[in-house]
Parts: sequence; structure tokens; C-alpha cells
Amino acid sequence: MAVLLDPSAVVAAADAADLNHQAAMAWFRRVDEPLLLGAMSLAELDVLLQRELGAAASLAVLESLVAGAIRLVAPTPDDLRRAAELMGEAAEHRPRLADAVLVATAERLGVRRVAAFDRRPLAVFRPRHLRSLDFEP
Repeated sequence: MAVLLDPSAVVAAADAADLNHQAAMAWFRRVDEPLLLGAMSLAELDVLLQRELGAAASLAVLESLVAGAIRLVAPTPDDLRRAAELMGEAAEHRPRLADAVLVATAERLGVRRVAAFDRRPLAVFRPRHLRSLDFEP
């Protein structure tokens, strides 16, 4: 089964000064399932990496995508419709679009696991395909 990547897991692995760096690196070394990154998460990841580490970090992510180490997943129109529903259901938590699309994508692909250190924004959503997402590391 595949694992969806939240930008927080990738940033933690890339940034040696991040409090979660060691845990992220250990997790990336041991995970053997396909790694998926949503297209909207890629844009969010670029902003975070550019701010924290500069262009070289974003370039490293692009190289991982080109090499096939991480597979980019584009949202479908149905994912976007479902993301709108999810955002409406969790409106009191002021959810982010990228997080709602990640959950909608997980539903479509049947993915249970998400690599994330910033879990609170994702935990406000209730996916249809299971009670809650399994967060790692």
C-alpha cells in the first residue's frame, strides 16, 4: 500500500535543524511502500523549503520526483468536489485546501497512511474509507 506525504514530513527530513529530523530520516530509510505526493502539496512544500532551506532543497524534491522515488498525484475533479465537501464539514476548524485535497486523494486511492508531523490540520477531516487516517512516523 502507498503512503501519502504531507509537506511537514519532507521538510523535517530535509532540515537538519528541524526537531523531527531524526525521526523523519529514520522513517524514510525504513519505509518500503510507494511514496505519493499530491500536486497541491508540492506547491506548499516548495514554499516551505524555499523559506527554510532555499532553492537547492526544492530542486532535490524535483529530482526525487523525476527519478520516481516519489510519485506525483494530481487531483481529479471528483477529488476537488470531495475536498469542498470536507472543507464544509470541518469549517469551524478553518481547514486548508491542500489538506482537504490530500484527504480526498487518500479516499480515492484507498490510502490509509499519511507521513506527517503537522497532523492537526489533517485530523479535522473524516475520510469516508476509514475511521481516521494512520499518521506516521
